[in-house]
Amino acid sequence: MAATPQSKASSTAGMIYLIGMGCFLFFLGGGFCWLMWKSYASAKDTRAWQEVPCLVIQSEMRTRVIGTSPEEYQWKVLYKYQFEGQDLISEHFKPRGQRWRKDPKDVQSMVEQYPVGLQTTCYVNPEFSTSEPGVQAVLKHDTLAAGYSIWFPALFSVGGIGIIVGVIRKKK
Repeated sequence: MAATPQSKASSTAGMIYLIGMGCFLFFLGGGFCWLMWKSYASAKDTRAWQEVPCLVIQSEMRTRVIGTSPEEYQWKVLYKYQFEGQDLISEHFKPRGQRWRKDPKDVQSMVEQYPVGLQTTCYVNPEFSTSEPGVQAVLKHDTLAAGYSIWFPALFSVGGIGIIVGVIRKKK
């Protein structure tokens, strides 16, 4: 039985759809792999930063209300440290900063964990330039979990390639 023009057209349309879906999955997975790798690399970089003593000089809870939304809370910390003979101040707990939270207990626990006058350790970026914006020091490293979880979005990329290869092999 010969293929009709209509079945050839629908077969071609189906192939184009599957190749498009394969490309979509490949690029979606690839994009998330790239973002997760960036996060992992950034967290790993801070582990090479120099460890120096620091003193917490401000630790408080900030509040904000935007429009009719409920009140939100954020931990504000400042600490001073010395690096290469300079007295410096930083406000970064982790490289990504502090997010606003709905529960004041989360923020209050940070205020209690890092009270004013606490002598602790911070990690200083040896390549930081005071003339450029960026994170100069942190009290805590970010998690490396993104690097351990990168396999999951990679599955989407592999699946996308599999779909494309399957369509091309079927066409032949």
